[in-house]
Amino acid sequence: MTISPFGWLNERQLLRVFLALTVILLAMSTWMARMDRALVTDKAPNGIVSFELAGDARSAKDILDAWDSAAQSVAMLVQGVDYLYLVVYTLWFSMACWLISRRLGPAWQRMGVVTAWLVLLAAPFDAIENYGLIIQLLHGPNDGMAFLSRWMAIPKFGVLLIAVAYLLVALIPRLRVAITNRASA
Repeated sequence: MTISPFGWLNERQLLRVFLALTVILLAMSTWMARMDRALVTDKAPNGIVSFELAGDARSAKDILDAWDSAAQSVAMLVQGVDYLYLVVYTLWFSMACWLISRRLGPAWQRMGVVTAWLVLLAAPFDAIENYGLIIQLLHGPNDGMAFLSRWMAIPKFGVLLIAVAYLLVALIPRLRVAITNRASA
C-alpha cells in the first residue's frame, strides 16, 4: 500500500492543513484535559477513560455515582466535543505518520503509509464508544453499552498506540542526527 490518504492535497495545502490541525489539536487537548480533571474520582482515577473502559453496568454505575450532576454534565459535554476531537486527532496522527514517512527509507515509508491509513480507524471506534457513553449518561448504566464502549475504546487506543510508536521510532534517529549536527556546528 503506497497510496497516501492525503494524495488529494498538494504539498503547500498538506503543510497548511497539518499546521492548522496542530493548533486545533493542542487547543482541544488542553481543554479536554482541563475538563477531565472534574471527572477524576476514586472510582474513576483516569477520568473519562475510566468510564470508557468500565465494561459492565456495575462498574459504570460506580463511576456515575461518584460523579455529581455537574461532573456528569461535564462528561456529556466532553462526549459531544469529542465528536469533533476524534476527527482532529485522527487526521493529525495520520498526517504526521505520512509526513515523516516521506523522509525515510522504503520500508519505513510503507510502514508509515499503512500506519497513516490504520490510525484513521480510531475515528469510528471513538464515535461508537461515545454513543455508548452518551446512552449511559442519559439513561443510566447498561451492560450492553458499557461493553460496547470498552470494546471500541480498546482498539481505538491500540491504533493510536501504533501511530505514536511509529512516530517515536521514526523521529528519534532524525532528532539524534539533528542534535549531533547542531552540536558539531
